[in-house]
Amino acid sequence: MFRRMFWGLEVRWLKLKSQKPSQVAKAVAKTHYRYLRRFKPRRSLPFALALILGIGMVEPAFNPPAAEACFFWQACARRRGSASNTRAGGKRTGRILGGNDASVPYVISPRNAWIQEPGPTQPYTIRWNPVEGTRRYTVRIWRWTFERDQPELALWQETTLDNTPSLDFPQYVSLEPGHYYSVEVVTDQGISSDLDEGYYESGFQLLFEEDYQELRSQLTDVTPITPADSTADNRELLEEAALARAGIFFLEEMYADALTILQSLADSPDASDLVYTALGDTYSKSGLNQLSIESYQRALTLAAANADRLSEATTRVNLANVYATLGLFDDALEQLSQARDAYEQLNEATEIARLDRRINVISTLLTRQREESHTP
Repeated sequence: MFRRMFWGLEVRWLKLKSQKPSQVAKAVAKTHYRYLRRFKPRRSLPFALALILGIGMVEPAFNPPAAEACFFWQACARRRGSASNTRAGGKRTGRILGGNDASVPYVISPRNAWIQEPGPTQPYTIRWNPVEGTRRYTVRIWRWTFERDQPELALWQETTLDNTPSLDFPQYVSLEPGHYYSVEVVTDQGISSDLDEGYYESGFQLLFEEDYQELRSQLTDVTPITPADSTADNRELLEEAALARAGIFFLEEMYADALTILQSLADSPDASDLVYTALGDTYSKSGLNQLSIESYQRALTLAAANADRLSEATTRVNLANVYATLGLFDDALEQLSQARDAYEQLNEATEIARLDRRINVISTLLTRQREESHTP
């Protein structure tokens, strides 16, 4: 038996399967409400394109991996000893365009995310793309209209002392659940982050009060990292625990919190390919295409060094997803073909069949793209 659903809902299914019916109903209703509130008419065109490309729907197995800490599907696939339906079976994540112009100080974090209330015990850092030649940046936090069609009030503004592309999130700015906010960064040449093509998807919202109890409960279930655990022999377990915490934030669309953990892991020279795959997933969901590509490419390098064909295959499929979102169908086909070769070595007939269907769709789109480029 298979369920067809969007990936954002599908990853939540892994968490809901073992819960009580009442908890499942509440979580599904909550998720539905969030998606309705986040939907904008201007998203209908890319959304329709996503459906045409076949990137909105997947067929996850009815019995997914049981491990609660098994987020980021590459790890799940490894534990099961076979390819994950979710990661390798053609999932698309409703990716959005953004973060592709290096001349724009596009926002990296918080971006397209839910956050906790900033404060002394919950600090956040505003991060953006550094623009060459910029000496200072002016950073603003905007509150948007109820309709979310435009920013209406600047709540805070600060100018950096140098060209460092980050600032501590102000703790005295009053934020309220139910409102939509965004960060704007402007260079000293007047170039605004609002020029980023993902501008309308780059805001953030504050968690509702009922979200905190659920979040604390989930984080409590993850093995804490203590100084006693920090031995070389336990390095892999420590990384797995950190990935599990990042995964909880990821599933709750709290990408700023997830990135804080993942960036810390990536700073280690011993970081595994799973860390960079998780980074790629999170950047992709945040609408940061180039950063996700860089992360997936790093994951591929590590997977190749370890001769891990499963990791290579699943990461190539994710990388192809981003290329297809950007309209780079040649690159997408190359990644899908190499992923198919890897699955052949793994004797994954189901995944090969799914990739064949994907390859056919992308090939058709590429043909049309070339025909249109030659049309006078």
